[in-house]
Amino acid sequence: MTGRDAELSSFERSLLDRDCKGFAIHGALGVGKSRLAGECTKRAADLGMKVMRVTATRSASDVPFGAIAHMIPSGNKATELTEVVSAISAGLSSENKRVVLLVEDLPLLDPSSRIVLHRLLDADLIFLVSTARTASTDSAASAVSLQQYPLARTYLEDTDQATVHRLLEAALGGSVSRRTSYELHLKSGGNHLFLRELVRAAVESNSLKNDGEVWEISRDGAFSAATPELTDLILSRLSAIPAEDRSLIEVLAICGETSTNVSPSSQEEETLIRLENEGLAEVSLDGQRVAVTLAHPLYGEVIQKNMPLFRRRQILLGQVAAMEAFGLRRRDDFFKSALWRVEATGSADKQTLYRAARMARDAHDYEQSLKLLEAVPERERDIAFLLLWGDSLVQASQISKAEEVLVQAQSLASNEEELLDVVFARVQNLFWSEGRKDEALAVIKEAKKNVVTPSGTYKILSSEATILVACGQPAAGLEAIESMAHQPPGPKEVNAWLITLAFTSPALTMTGRTEEAIDAAEQAYETNLKYNDQALYLHPATQLNSLILALSESGRLERARTVGLGALEQVLEARAAIATVWAAMHLARVEWLSGHPGPARHWYAEAAALARTHHQGLAMRWALCGLAAAAAQLGDTDGARKAIAEAERYPDVGLFVGENMSATAWLNVADGDLVAARRVLTAAAREARDAGVRNTEVALLVDIARLGDARGVTSRLTELAACCDGAFTAARVRYVKALAADDPAEMMACATEFEGLGADLLAAESAATAAAAWRRMGETRKATAAANQSAALAPRCGGARTPALDTAIEPAAALTSREREIAILTATGASAQDVAESLSISRRTVQNHLYNIYGKLGVSNRSELKKTLNGNG
Repeated sequence: MTGRDAELSSFERSLLDRDCKGFAIHGALGVGKSRLAGECTKRAADLGMKVMRVTATRSASDVPFGAIAHMIPSGNKATELTEVVSAISAGLSSENKRVVLLVEDLPLLDPSSRIVLHRLLDADLIFLVSTARTASTDSAASAVSLQQYPLARTYLEDTDQATVHRLLEAALGGSVSRRTSYELHLKSGGNHLFLRELVRAAVESNSLKNDGEVWEISRDGAFSAATPELTDLILSRLSAIPAEDRSLIEVLAICGETSTNVSPSSQEEETLIRLENEGLAEVSLDGQRVAVTLAHPLYGEVIQKNMPLFRRRQILLGQVAAMEAFGLRRRDDFFKSALWRVEATGSADKQTLYRAARMARDAHDYEQSLKLLEAVPERERDIAFLLLWGDSLVQASQISKAEEVLVQAQSLASNEEELLDVVFARVQNLFWSEGRKDEALAVIKEAKKNVVTPSGTYKILSSEATILVACGQPAAGLEAIESMAHQPPGPKEVNAWLITLAFTSPALTMTGRTEEAIDAAEQAYETNLKYNDQALYLHPATQLNSLILALSESGRLERARTVGLGALEQVLEARAAIATVWAAMHLARVEWLSGHPGPARHWYAEAAALARTHHQGLAMRWALCGLAAAAAQLGDTDGARKAIAEAERYPDVGLFVGENMSATAWLNVADGDLVAARRVLTAAAREARDAGVRNTEVALLVDIARLGDARGVTSRLTELAACCDGAFTAARVRYVKALAADDPAEMMACATEFEGLGADLLAAESAATAAAAWRRMGETRKATAAANQSAALAPRCGGARTPALDTAIEPAAALTSREREIAILTATGASAQDVAESLSISRRTVQNHLYNIYGKLGVSNRSELKKTLNGNG
């Protein structure tokens, strides 16, 4: 039952309860109070009741009987309270059905109308449905005035991110990226009305668009949510703010937040109480200060849009002065004062800007870092400035500009340390962003000529080792890593160290050492957390991608999924755009290994959309090939061909060598050409073998077996099983051996093992191939039981189409209506005689039917029959 269904059910119960006088709906602005009230009154009308409506407004709140004037019978000139009550009561009494009165914005009723409402409730002439905004002093007062009446109440809350995601997919009619739903939830605060206007504005401005696979919002989300309707609504709310409170609201709109002493003055305290009660501001304790923010960021957008330039400048400089007078006691105080000064005047002294920009970069806030750095005059930009600027540009995905700045910085380098810092940044930009492998290696090679210190050697080795791993040479990468110290020579090498740690675990996974890989990834994450204030390139959650990879290859698919979703949440919150691409990519791979091509396609599509948005060419080929393989397995050959064609436009650096070729192979399968598919997979497996990427070789060889050549790959898989750990590899090799031996009992054991690991498609296929083998052997009952198990598993795979599922499964024979009656009665424990008497047939007839039922369902006793019937619904 959805939340709205539950609320309507609560309304119906209260409506039918004669002791209940009404149904009160409370909630913040825009959470759907009016919509729910409308659905309630529609439900009442459907039940045959008369519905009347009263809309209270602030403008009419001073007019006696203003809101209920339309309820006074036509021609009646009553003006006194008793006359009005009598006239309305008479009109309602003449109705031959129950009257449901909807009062919208109940707290805004004028005092006279409110008294009439009380009299009508006292006389039991109406059932009241009311809406009221929470966190309002007026609302609280009206709630107190209605306490004497038994009312059912519901409180509508702002929607959480998961619900926003579902709402967006329903409204937009397609998949929506998690970054998009995160940003829209953040900006709307989960408020339905604000969310609707945000989406409408984003679609109209083309900031939110669908690439054919997934809806994705532009990188900067550069659109105005302040549509005319929303602007009018917010301004009407703000117009009611007393003049003495408006200045604080303006400060919050421009600066985002402000703070006071933990013991504010009585005047400040009264202002804070009023704004908090009205739902306009949120107040919380922050150490020795009281932190104040706007309740919704859209309030700030509307206020800013309507604020004169010099008023904005006045506010910013006033806040800077207040903060400096108070003392820049906290780390972020200095940052805020610098940022506000730049926003007000366009400049500040170089050291202040540089220090504040470095703080922003260290906090992974690259947009603010760039804003501060770009305020430094060109003549004052030295190598330290250029390096920081280049770092921030790399992380902000401004690839071309970053390379331009870093090349300029390299020309100013006067010693080895400066040179290598620039080289390290250039390698991150050239290779890790765009996949320009040859250019990155050329930069490293040239820098080597000038390296003489241990620190310099460490950084060079780190760059080379990580590129080797990423380019599908894990053994060589590990050898280079192991030649380095396990601890950095000094604090200047922290970033090289963290990146080296990030690729140690994948190298171990690729060589089949998943247990070591899991340990290495967990240690890398803890280390990155410890050194996060010094990390230029890696958010700590980036290290979790290595853990997801290792967990999934080891067969811990559910834990890999959980870690992946947690990592994605962290990088979204941190605005770590590049890390978001790879988090989505690894989640896609978890779903692919789990045999869920639908979710895998979504995540690969999301990774591709993010990579496109953030100019991450290195990630594009892998994401698109993964998308193509999933689309092909779902039978969408057009989607697969389109993705493969786009993938060809991006560099292939050897990332998970051979794995990308699965896209072409599964497209061949979808086209019905298994020979071509096996040929492609064989070539890919050979590449993986030559590169020493064992985990990929295992997956490719298993696919060859699934497509009909188990005997041809058994020997090599047996060799790999001896040098690769993890339950997943062992289970897959066991299954291939069972296929080669045509051993259905072993296949069924594998189906159970795969199901336990969460590899649903392999589990369904194992049961399907067992069914086919038993059928060939004439074991009809066992074949049917295996087919039923496969059929029960297949829905988890979301429409996957593979040769095993398409050709090896024959649907279990359907029971006739009489057989189903007998089966259900027998499963409940009735004897054959009991069933015969119940259905007025002979006992022998029941026994004959049971023989057929057991054969059709592949069961042999009452217990198995009950389990099968429960499983098949």
